[in-house]
Amino acid sequence: MVIATLGEVVADYRLRMALAPAHVAAMAGITEAQYLGLERGTAWPGSAAVQAVIDALKIPHTRPLHFQPADSPLDRSLSQILHGYDIPALIVDSEWRTVEANCYAQRLLPGCSTPGWSLPRWILHSSEARERLANWQQVAECVADLVREELAAGLDNPELRKLDRAARRYCSGSDQHAHSAGHLLTWRTDTGPHPVTACLISVPTGRPDLRQVTLIPRGTQPGHPLLDAKPSQPWDGPLLIDLLNCGNCGLLLTGGGAPAIYHCATGCLPDFPAAALDARVAQEVVPRVFGPDECRQLAMAQESLTADGIDMTLNVPVTAKHALDQWSRSMTNTQRRGILTSAVRSITIYGAADCEDWRKSALRYAWRDLV
Repeated sequence: MVIATLGEVVADYRLRMALAPAHVAAMAGITEAQYLGLERGTAWPGSAAVQAVIDALKIPHTRPLHFQPADSPLDRSLSQILHGYDIPALIVDSEWRTVEANCYAQRLLPGCSTPGWSLPRWILHSSEARERLANWQQVAECVADLVREELAAGLDNPELRKLDRAARRYCSGSDQHAHSAGHLLTWRTDTGPHPVTACLISVPTGRPDLRQVTLIPRGTQPGHPLLDAKPSQPWDGPLLIDLLNCGNCGLLLTGGGAPAIYHCATGCLPDFPAAALDARVAQEVVPRVFGPDECRQLAMAQESLTADGIDMTLNVPVTAKHALDQWSRSMTNTQRRGILTSAVRSITIYGAADCEDWRKSALRYAWRDLV
C-alpha cells in the first residue's frame, strides 16, 4: 500500500472539514505559520503540536501515515539515497545538527560527521569558514535569513536563537540578491580558480523534522530538464506514474495499455485517459515552472552554455505559453517527466467511480519548492 505523507493527510482532513489553516491552528493551540509548515512539509512544529493537529482534525489512529517521529534514525532507504549521491550531501535535524553525511560531504567538510556539528554554526563561528569561503559575508547573510525563516515559521528552540543572535552580530541585514548569492559557496583553493558549489536544501519525504543539504558543483549542476546537456536514462513510461494518488483509498494509480490509461486498483475512481490527463496537468505545472523570472534565467543559462560550445537540442521558452507549445510539439518524454518531478511531489485525484465524466474529478497538487 502507498502511504500518504503526514502533510497530505492533514491537508486532506482539513479540506474535508472545510476549515481554514488559521482555524486548525487555533484548535491545536499553535500559530498558523507552524500549522502551514507542517501541512506543506517545510517546518517541524514539534511532536506535541503534531499530535494536537491530529486530534483537532479527528484523524483516526488507523489512518496510515508515511511519517517518522522526530529524532528517529534514518530509515534504510533514505540512508541509501544519501550515500548513493556522487556529490556532497548531508541530513540535518531541526537545529541543523548533522544526522548523517556521505563520504563526499566528509571530504569537503571534514568536521561534518562529528556528532552535534552544525553547518550554520560552522559558517557563523568558525575561522576556518572565513578562510575557506571567498564569499563568506554573502553566505553568512544567507544563513541569517534561513535561521530567521525557521524562527518565523514557529520552529523556536535554543540552538536557533543562538544562531540568530550570532547572525545579528555578523550580518547587518540582507537583501534578496544577497540571499540568492549566498546559496553559491565559493571555495578558496591553493591550486587554481575558486570552485563553486550550489547549496540546495530540501525536506526528505516522510521526515518534515529533517533537512537534506546538497552541495552541487557548479558546471555539473543538474539543471532544468531543458538545459541538461547529458540527460539521464530516457523516460518511456506514463508521465504521471509514481505521482498520482487516489484521494479515496490513498493508493498510487497504475498506468499502461494502448491507448494508455491511469487506473486505481480498488476501482474507486474511473480510468483516466493518460494523454488527456497529462495535458491537463501540464496546464497547471508548466506555467508554474516557466514564469517570467524563470524564463529570463533560462535564457541567460542558455547563452552561457552556447558560449561554452554546448549545443542544445531545444531552445528555452520565452513565455509560459511558449513552454506549453513546446510541451505538446517538441519536448521529449524525458524532458516532460523532468519538469513534472522537479515541480510536483504528488497529485491527488478526487472523484467517484460511478462518475462517467472523468474530467469532473478534482486534482490537488503537492508542490515542490522551485530553486
